Amino acid sequence: MSKENSTTKSSYNHLSAIERGKIEALHKQGKSQSEIARLMGRNRSTISRELKRGTVTQMKIKNEKLIYYKEYFAETGQEDYKNKRKNSYYLKLKKTSKRFLTNFTKEMKEEVRIHSVESFVKRYEKECEEEVILSTKTLYNYIHQGLLEVKPIDLPRATRMKQRRKKRPSTHKRLAGKSIDERPKIIQDRTEFGHWEIDLMIGKKFINEAVLLTIVERVSRFAIARKLPFKSVNLVNHEINKVVKEFSNLDFKTITADNGAEFSKLGELKCVEDVFYAHPYSSHERGTNEHFNGLMREFLPKGQSFNSLTEEELQRYVAAINNRPRKLLGFLSASELLEQLLAG
Repeated sequence: MSKENSTTKSSYNHLSAIERGKIEALHKQGKSQSEIARLMGRNRSTISRELKRGTVTQMKIKNEKLIYYKEYFAETGQEDYKNKRKNSYYLKLKKTSKRFLTNFTKEMKEEVRIHSVESFVKRYEKECEEEVILSTKTLYNYIHQGLLEVKPIDLPRATRMKQRRKKRPSTHKRLAGKSIDERPKIIQDRTEFGHWEIDLMIGKKFINEAVLLTIVERVSRFAIARKLPFKSVNLVNHEINKVVKEFSNLDFKTITADNGAEFSKLGELKCVEDVFYAHPYSSHERGTNEHFNGLMREFLPKGQSFNSLTEEELQRYVAAINNRPRKLLGFLSASELLEQLLAG
């Protein structure tokens, strides 16, 4: 398994106190800025700015004359850096709307959180244009540096560090029905409403444990979830029929599923026009549904039994996600986009 993380590594890091000490030593040896940069694996401009930052004027008496000269000190550079960073942080916080910070903290600490950090900022920006607020990036920086009441643990998805897995070898496992390769281009392009992706979320991996059937529409990202008492191919088909009747105002043209045995009889459904199956070990081919399942894990962590989950709780979680403004949708929520699609 690869140890490479899925998070993007920053292209630039601030100089540390140890690096400043090395710069001081190399500078006293008479090394040029270019040589120091090469030896430390840093950009020449970084070294140039640091030498200016930590250089002070000194004086000494030579031959009974007072001579002034300039000298770089790592301690001076580090102290100047720390003071400027601290002032930068707190000046921004002092100028930031107190109402914005209060509402942000309240929203992020909600038991059933609707907003992400970015969606909260974008919505607030539109509704309160006159207020001074922080950017998404600055908010995340402050959260990780402990300058706000909101902590990383309040943002479960932000604390994950998922490792990339090597691609699994191809398999000759037979598809349960039509391959996703046969799916029309109009579905792939997300230009037509009514094409859904389906999956089961598993709680504890025991016999007779409840599971969640999740269905997500590809254009609007609108999601529907139902609790099943246990994993069963007949229960899955029965519940899909119920969902189609309940949401009679929505189109259910096609369904894309994985190759689990519980979906092997989807082709018998009369309420949908066609069913397609993703390739084995290719969850990315149902990325819309997988992303929704990931959002649900904020409320229902892996390994937690669904047996005690009530219908009211489940629908609260689904509604929170459907009402969450999404960058992908131009900061509309799935519910808002669905309304527009149905109206237009």
